[in-house]
Order: sequence, then structure tokens, then C-alpha cells
Amino acid sequence: MSSSTILSSSAILKHLTDEMSAILGALVGGAKYGIKIRLPHALIMTLLFRRDLSSKQKIRSVAKLVLEHASNLAAFATIYKSILAAFKWSSRYLRQHPSSNDRDLGRLFLRLIVDGPFSKGTHSLPTSMAGHPERPYHSLIAGACGGYFVWGRYSSVNQQIVLYLTSRVLVGLAKRTWEHVHGKPHHEERISILHHPKTYPLLAAAVWGLVMVLFEESPHVLHRSLRASMDEIYRFQLSHLSSTVSNEGDGK
Repeated sequence: MSSSTILSSSAILKHLTDEMSAILGALVGGAKYGIKIRLPHALIMTLLFRRDLSSKQKIRSVAKLVLEHASNLAAFATIYKSILAAFKWSSRYLRQHPSSNDRDLGRLFLRLIVDGPFSKGTHSLPTSMAGHPERPYHSLIAGACGGYFVWGRYSSVNQQIVLYLTSRVLVGLAKRTWEHVHGKPHHEERISILHHPKTYPLLAAAVWGLVMVLFEESPHVLHRSLRASMDEIYRFQLSHLSSTVSNEGDGK
């Protein structure tokens, strides 16, 4: 066996090991972060708003929410990293094993997905870091697949996360659009359409105006936890406080 073959095999083994390590790290990191972020939230929200449950039911509810959040994050991260690795090594295989059959539709379709319609690269090994996409649209496809199979099942946890990401994506797109128009700010600057002193007050006014209209006119369309929080604030009756004080006075 030639030294070049040994070197190539060693490089392939190293890249495979790095990719597997990235996948395993994503699995563990997803589960760990899911527990860390969901446990205090579920505990507080259950204690505050699920007073109808017994202590044992509250514990089961919290454990179920934490398990769902952690397992979904771990599953999504694993699927995402696995698809990125598959794309990377499919691209490498297609480059190392060119086909003379131009009518192989399956191969042409795979090349279109993996390398894009304009790629003519001849890299023998993946050029990006392990766990990172080799092309920008790889992350789009991998994220969409993971989103469909993991977060596509409706539940209160999944809906909350999808809605949270929706707002973050819209904010990110607005910032990116602003950067394309006005140029990317320096590292120490935070001026964008959402931080600008003239546009941010308008955004705050629009968001709070719309949520209050929905709360007053169509409260049923708001999320249960948001509606409960707003009921605590805007439907609080001073008579309840007065009756509580009077009852305490009568008991003395």
C-alpha cells in the first residue's frame, strides 16, 4: 500500500471521527440545554397557573415538559448534524467517482441537491469544519427536515418553540435587510432597524397596540399562558383584595 493511500485513509478516518464527534456532541448538547432551559420555566409556570393539579400531577407535568423539550432538541440536533455530514460525504463521493453516463437521473438529482447547479469543484475531502455546512443551503435543507420530523408534531412545547423562533427569524431578517441597505455596523455598534431610536418606538407601539386589541376583542386567539398573564394584570379586581383584607380582619 502506497504512502499516499495510507495518508488518504488516515485523513478520511479523521474526518469521519470528527463528524461523528460533532453529531454526538449535538445530541448531548441538545438534551442538556433542553433540561436547563425548560426545567425552571416549567416549574414556575406549573406552580403559578396549574393550581388545579395535585402535587403529584404537577411533578409529572413538569417532568413531561422537560423530557419533551430535551428529547426534541437532542433529536433535532442529531438529525441536523447527520444530514450535514451526509451532504458533505455525498459531495466527496460524487467528485471522486465521476460518471460518464449523463442520463443517470438519480445521480444528477443528487449532485443538484448536494453541490448545486453551478458547482464544478474537485475537492477530495470536505472543506468545511466538522459539523458545519459545506454550502449555505445545506443548513436550510437539514434544518427543514429536522423541523418537519421533530417540531412538526403539534404540542404546546413545540408550538411555543416554533413561535419563539418565528419572532427571532423575523427580527434577524429585518436586521439583515437593514445591513444590506445601510451597510454592516461595526462590532461595537448596535444600530439597526430594531435598535434605531426612531423605528424602535414605532415597533413597540405597534406590537403593544395589536396585542391589546386581540386581548380585548378576541382573547381566545391568544396563547393560554399569555392570556392568563394578561388576565392577572388587566382583569384584577380591587374588590378581591378588599374582601381578602376584610376576611382577615374578621378572623382576628
